[in-house]
Amino acid sequence: MRLYHQGRIFGGVYTGIGQEAIGAASALAGKAHDLFSPFIRDMTVHIARGETLLTIFRHYLGRATGPTRGRDGNVHYGNLANGVLTMISHLGAMLSTLTGAVMARLRRGFDTVGIVYFGDGASSTGDFHEALNFAAVFNVPVIFMLENNHYAYSTPTDNQYRCRHLADRAVGYGIPGYRVDGNDAVGLHLFTTELMEEMRRDPHPVLVECETMRMRGHGEHDDFAYVPRDLLRRFARRDPIRRAATFLIKAGFLDSRRFDEMDKECLQEVAQAYRQALAEPEPSADTLLEGVYASE
Repeated sequence: MRLYHQGRIFGGVYTGIGQEAIGAASALAGKAHDLFSPFIRDMTVHIARGETLLTIFRHYLGRATGPTRGRDGNVHYGNLANGVLTMISHLGAMLSTLTGAVMARLRRGFDTVGIVYFGDGASSTGDFHEALNFAAVFNVPVIFMLENNHYAYSTPTDNQYRCRHLADRAVGYGIPGYRVDGNDAVGLHLFTTELMEEMRRDPHPVLVECETMRMRGHGEHDDFAYVPRDLLRRFARRDPIRRAATFLIKAGFLDSRRFDEMDKECLQEVAQAYRQALAEPEPSADTLLEGVYASE
């Protein structure tokens, strides 16, 4: 966020503050040949699947050493070695892409389940219908992970749809639909782990609606003044990172001192990564046409 406001980030910044549990808990449930398609706020998917902080900062800062060699920025990157597809910006476009990729891996003999992440607004697009209907007809094992954060940009959910819950739409496709607490990392991880094992035994798609809240604007260019402060305060009390830490401490897996140490270690790793990326070169104009035309 600071690098964006300093003018050093290429493209926009869309944070997942308040939604971290969904990507982390579900991606950690995956296995080697599973596929994932993160949405604009799902940085935790990339990290959970093994992406380095240095690679992420190289990309956002448009460095020649980054995955797109400085030709793109922000959310447009992936790493197939980690099973993470590169995101297409158009809302809902990745639902069909991920479904097709899972089918391809299954035909090649891989034990693959996919998870595609998207927001409540993307569920109002034609891509949502086409992907769910296709996956249902062909029993493609894909978890359609719907991150319901109450707003599609500035449009609240009560102006988007009239069904009681978005998970209710699953019945129209003849597939299971579930509603879960998107801010409960432990519960979501256990749920996703069991669900993925069930889908390996009996391939079929499912729709999972995760209730959550984005605690910043649609992007860092948006002051989100349209969001009621009471709603933000209510979800602040359900912060997923704090909830996970509290659970682990009470269960005896962690003590508060060790958690504080981990927090400092993470901040140090972040600082080291972005400082190194900032010191690395931007792409040369001489490379502008590389990859545009096929070489003879």
